[in-house]
Amino acid sequence: MHAPTPFVLLHLRWLQLRRALPAYGVVLLAFAVCAAVWLLRGMLLRDASYAPYVGGGALLGVWGLHQRRADLPFLHRHVQHARVAMALEYGALLFPVLLGLVLANAWWQATPLLLACALPWTPAIRSSGVRGKWVRRLVPTRLFEWRSAVQGTWPWAALLWVAALAFCWLPVLPLFLVGAIAMLAAGVQEQCEPRAMLLATTPDARALLRSKVLGAVRIMTLLALPVLLSATVFQPDWWWIHLLFGVGMLVLAAFAVVLKYANYVPNERLSANGAHVAVAAVFAILPGLNLVPLIMLLTEWPKARANLRSYFHDHHH
Repeated sequence: MHAPTPFVLLHLRWLQLRRALPAYGVVLLAFAVCAAVWLLRGMLLRDASYAPYVGGGALLGVWGLHQRRADLPFLHRHVQHARVAMALEYGALLFPVLLGLVLANAWWQATPLLLACALPWTPAIRSSGVRGKWVRRLVPTRLFEWRSAVQGTWPWAALLWVAALAFCWLPVLPLFLVGAIAMLAAGVQEQCEPRAMLLATTPDARALLRSKVLGAVRIMTLLALPVLLSATVFQPDWWWIHLLFGVGMLVLAAFAVVLKYANYVPNERLSANGAHVAVAAVFAILPGLNLVPLIMLLTEWPKARANLRSYFHDHHH
């Protein structure tokens, strides 16, 4: 047996990616990442004043990811060099942003991104109790995943949304922050409810899927629309980018729900779904490539209906 190495988390992410995508999907993902780096470089060459906001927003997003990691106790207990492994993972996550800044000659603004490698050595704040009570009351009971999202991400997600609205006069940062919120919302769709809760929600598979998807789209619209409209006021020439980005976020929210029920198993956590959602997110944020997550959504929809139908009608589950 090979001894554990600091690259164990990167190797795990690669295996999840290969399992989630066929070979051509990996190639398309690589193309999407390269396109994102190229777009970032072009934007910074046009106006270098955006570089600090891009770097700061990326670093803030990774810090939030570290704060929300549910596997921190497991990693520290069972993985050798856990902090080094997480540092390499965060570094790989930020590498496209770092590359875009470097290619735009924003060397000084790229330097703070290196601080992400020190995040595993910083404390992760864990609090208990019910958080965001008044926000949870606004979410319908049937959308328990979104209530769980409020509980698990409060107040960080609220701060992200406020920051996106406050910095709506910038061309990229508010989109990045809204994308981070969408990823948070998609992440909570990995937990499957008990079958009894499934049957008590709606009378059949079609109604449940429609209710969950429409509910996710409505909430995502309420989160993204004020930011995108405000950003369009300050950047009217970018209206089509904001429109495509907003559509991409709605498709991403719907896809996370449909993917969950396409692989639904009572009381299980579908960790492998994270790779699929991450791939869909990369394409959703790039104007002109939003069609890819839409195709992924339409592909998973009949699978979700068939899987749910078996749990609604088969009493042996």
